[in-house]
Amino acid sequence: MHSDPIAVWASMKLKIWPERYWMLDLGDASAQEAANVFVVSDARYSCLIRDQAGVSAIVEEPAVERLRSDISIRERFGPFRVVSTDGELPFDVIGFLGPVLKELNDEGIKAGPQCGAVFDHLFIYERDIERAKAILEGFINKAREVNGPSQ
Repeated sequence: MHSDPIAVWASMKLKIWPERYWMLDLGDASAQEAANVFVVSDARYSCLIRDQAGVSAIVEEPAVERLRSDISIRERFGPFRVVSTDGELPFDVIGFLGPVLKELNDEGIKAGPQCGAVFDHLFIYERDIERAKAILEGFINKAREVNGPSQ
């Protein structure tokens, strides 16, 4: 049986990472070049994605500057702030991010989801972070009203 996503939200807290982040389009970077993104990134949050467009990474701002001389950055997007769930997130929960993504998107806020094994993350343009935080906290409060207080 799958966990109810709204019930899971009722027990969730948010963590907003203090660093500024950038999404980098690294194109056809080699595996070694992509790994270097993480070697120079000393923040606790970073993400590496390889897909049909090549390699992308999300790293904190100082890493972008250090990387410029070592790796070809085709394009960069940001700055972003990263919002993470901070609570027990059962792996079997289905549709967890969908309801909050809809609320954020309906308010004109782009929230890029990144899922880890233990926590889910949203990267949100820094200019929208305060509005996004209020929307997410409101969503959690509504979930608590429906499902009772968090444990």
